Amino acid sequence: MNRIIIVDDETDLFPVFKIKFRREIDSGNIQMNFFTSGPEIIQFLDTNPDLDIKLILLDLFLPGMNGIEILKTLKEKRPHLKVIMYSAHTDDDIEKEALGAGADKFLHKPLNFQEMKKYVAA
Repeated sequence: MNRIIIVDDETDLFPVFKIKFRREIDSGNIQMNFFTSGPEIIQFLDTNPDLDIKLILLDLFLPGMNGIEILKTLKEKRPHLKVIMYSAHTDDDIEKEALGAGADKFLHKPLNFQEMKKYVAA
């Protein structure tokens, strides 16, 4: 089973992820965990050091720690993690900063779930 983690403070997106990935969840191909902040995901990873994670989907703008700070912390702890960042802001400098900090991909909102499924399947 592939574990996908979504980190976003817009909790109304969580049911959307569940609906869009319903087939994969129901078949047992993926399991999703949802978090609303950097400290939550960091604590989860620290308390589950052996947990195999296929992908983290990380919003750029979060309360407390922004996505870039979270990304850097995640990559320090687990350099192999695959992280896709996303945001409604389309500033090229922000995208370059995210990719430079170790993001594997940067997507723009509104999210294209068909495109996202390609990364989950890869």
